[in-house]
Amino acid sequence: MDTLCIIGNGFDLHHGIASSYEDFRQYAWKKCGLDGYWIGQLEACYPTKNKDGKLELWCDLEYALGNIDFQNAFDESTEDVELEEDHEMRYQAQMEDAPEYYLEMMFEVFHRIFEEWVNQIDINVSPVSLPNFDRNSLFLSFNYTDTLEKLYSIPQRQINYIHGRRCCSNNLVVGHINNLNGNDFLSADPMIYEYAAYDNIAKVVNEQRKSISDIISNNARYWNNLAGIRRIVVYGHSLSDIDFGYFVEIAKNVASNTQWLFSVYYNNPQERNREVKRVKDFINKLGLTCSNCQTFCM
Repeated sequence: MDTLCIIGNGFDLHHGIASSYEDFRQYAWKKCGLDGYWIGQLEACYPTKNKDGKLELWCDLEYALGNIDFQNAFDESTEDVELEEDHEMRYQAQMEDAPEYYLEMMFEVFHRIFEEWVNQIDINVSPVSLPNFDRNSLFLSFNYTDTLEKLYSIPQRQINYIHGRRCCSNNLVVGHINNLNGNDFLSADPMIYEYAAYDNIAKVVNEQRKSISDIISNNARYWNNLAGIRRIVVYGHSLSDIDFGYFVEIAKNVASNTQWLFSVYYNNPQERNREVKRVKDFINKLGLTCSNCQTFCM
């Protein structure tokens, strides 16, 4: 096998599979039941909107998870803590500890609903003609779905589900890459209990990080086996900073003259320019030779 196919969520979306974060949002609100409170709190803690006026949470989930609104998280989690004049120390302790308990509950519900959603994603669609697609390739899938197996009969032994495969015992990996420090988000004149409270917020949010270094280390044999790869085809991956570390590891383990092919998707000249810039910036950041890189449309 001299070809490595890297599979991102754009691969599933190209097949008409409802696997976008917007699809997750709709599922979460429809199926959450009593957990709807926590979905609402999730949106309250991540109120940042993109240029289209949509919550980043439901557009770029993993990026958003590392950018919690500390003030909102503190306010929401301490809303029901009542001042007790005769027990001021107890009040202070509650104000310090409430955010940790609150966020742990919120993220527990988030991960459970996320996994439920992934497990029920319908991949009962038809295969399509894909440029540069070779069933005899090695596959590195950033998706949780078993689309490659079900639609293209790719043996599981040829696929590395780097963030987990749905409906299996292993946990699905979803998270951000930021390392937050509570002190960086304090106001100019914080209350004394806000120091510990903000530290607790940072602690819990940092627990939502992807342990990319550990994942890379645990897959050392896989990277070493890429020495014979001469062509890398990237299907539907955003090329975001979140997963950049994996591409660094791949580039380190393949020959410098390996051919890289990147899929692009656009509907108009403006989108085309953005797509080309996205790929060009990624190529430069990864230190690839431009003459070994090209794009294609799925």
